[in-house]
Amino acid sequence: MKYKKEFTKEKADFENFLIEMDEQLDWLFAEATKYNFNLNLSEPCYEKLESLFDLMVQGKSKDEISKISITFARFLGENIRTLHGGKWHLFLDDENNVYFNTPVIVGHSPIKDLEFSPLFTMRAYALRRKKGTLIRAIDAQINIVSLNLDDIRE
Repeated sequence: MKYKKEFTKEKADFENFLIEMDEQLDWLFAEATKYNFNLNLSEPCYEKLESLFDLMVQGKSKDEISKISITFARFLGENIRTLHGGKWHLFLDDENNVYFNTPVIVGHSPIKDLEFSPLFTMRAYALRRKKGTLIRAIDAQINIVSLNLDDIRE
């Protein structure tokens, strides 16, 4: 049996994304302390995360805000993974998948194969700055409402 290792730029970028995780989170924790925020991966802190983001991006360029958003997305993804389980995943097999070549969290929800994109979620918050965006996005993934008609009838 021959072992063939596929090594693509996308997979390499994803591996680097994961390798840089700890360094990026350490930077965010240090920055949060400067603003008198205490972030913790083992507790929900989505309002705090939005407030810290707002403070940290004041006066920043679009490029700087984009980079900061990615770091916040890393924290958001790791927070979901720590609190609800799951793992980081990169979809490369279906170019029509909305999350194609975007790191997502899978295995965090009672719904099999549900994907959560911390990057898309933080970008949405960065663009609109609507308070509660993060908690609404997470609630939609974690606190699933049953749509089973048999449950409603009884």
